[in-house]
Amino acid sequence: MRTLFKAALACILACGLSTTVLATEADDLLAKIDADIDAKRLSTPEGNNAIEKIWQFRDLVPYDQRINSRVQQVGSVYVDLANRSISSKRFSQAQSYLDSAWGISYLTPGLESTQDKLDKLFSGSSAAKKQFAAKKAPAAPKQVAAVAPKKVAPKKDDSKEKAHQAQLAKEKARQAQLAKQKEAARLAKQKADAEAASKRRIEAEARERRLAMQRQEENAKLEAAAKLAELNAQREKAELAAKAINEAEETSKPIAGFNLDQELIEDRETREIRTALEPICQEIINNDASVVLHTQSTQDYRWLTVRLTLCVRRIDKGFRLRHSHQQVADASPSISLHPGRGSALLKEY
Repeated sequence: MRTLFKAALACILACGLSTTVLATEADDLLAKIDADIDAKRLSTPEGNNAIEKIWQFRDLVPYDQRINSRVQQVGSVYVDLANRSISSKRFSQAQSYLDSAWGISYLTPGLESTQDKLDKLFSGSSAAKKQFAAKKAPAAPKQVAAVAPKKVAPKKDDSKEKAHQAQLAKEKARQAQLAKQKEAARLAKQKADAEAASKRRIEAEARERRLAMQRQEENAKLEAAAKLAELNAQREKAELAAKAINEAEETSKPIAGFNLDQELIEDRETREIRTALEPICQEIINNDASVVLHTQSTQDYRWLTVRLTLCVRRIDKGFRLRHSHQQVADASPSISLHPGRGSALLKEY
C-alpha cells in the first residue's frame, strides 16, 4: 500500500509539473500572437507571424478556448483589408485577403457578406473581370503588328465569359464548403479530445479519492485497534493494581475494627449511621488509614461508602478516602482500618 501511495503521489506531482510547464508555454505563445497582431504580422514574415503561432497554439493546447478571440481578430483584419481593396477596385487583392480569412476562421464576422459583395462585383464589373482575367490568363505572346485594312469589330460574345465566371463561383463555393467542413471536423476533434482528457482527469481524480478514502479507513482502523489495545492494557494494569491493593489490605493486619448495625444499613438510615460513623472517620483520619468494608452485598457496600466519604469530608475536606470491599455472608457488617497505601501493607519478614 505504501508503494502504491508513493507511486500515485509521484504521478500526481509529475502531472502537476507537466501541466504547469504546458500552461506557461501556452501563455507565452498567446503573448507573442498578440504582439504579432498589433504589429500586423499576420502571415508574414515566414516563421514569425500570427497565423503560424495560432496553429502552434492549437496543436499545443487544443482544448484552450482563449485562442478563439485571436483567430477572430486576424480574420477581422483580413475582412477589413478586403473591404478597403474593394473600395479601391483592387478586386484580386480583396479576394486574396478573403481567402486568408476563410483559411483561419470561417466564422469571422462580416466574412460571408464581404465575399457576397465581392462575388457580385466579379460578376457585374468589367474592371473586376479584367483584373481577374489578367490574374488568371497567361500573357499573350508578342507579335509583329501587321498593316491591315480597318475592319468593323465583331460584337463580343459574353456567353463564354459568363460561363467562366459561373465556373469560378462554383469552384469558390466548393472550396469554401471544403474549408467549412475541414474546420468543423477540426473543431469536433478538438472537442472530442478535450472531453476525453476531461474524462481521464475525472477518472484519475475519482481513483485518487477512492485510494485516499481507503487509506483513511485503514488508518482509522489501525488507530482504533491501537487505542483499544492501549485502553485494554491500561484497564488490565489498573485492575491488577487494584486487586493487589485489595488483597494486600485484606490480608494485612488491621489497625482497628468497628462493627456496624445491619438494620441501619438495610433501612438506609442516614442520620443514625452518620452518628455511628463519626468516631470511625476520626480514627481513619488520625491514622491516615485505608479501610475495608465488610458487607453482605455490593449494594450495602456502595451505600456505606458514600456515607463514609461524606463523613470524612466533614472532618477534613482534603483527606482522600481509600477503600475496598470484602463480602461476608451471614455476618454483621464491619469496617477494618489498615495502614495507609503509602506504607507497606504486606507483612515484612
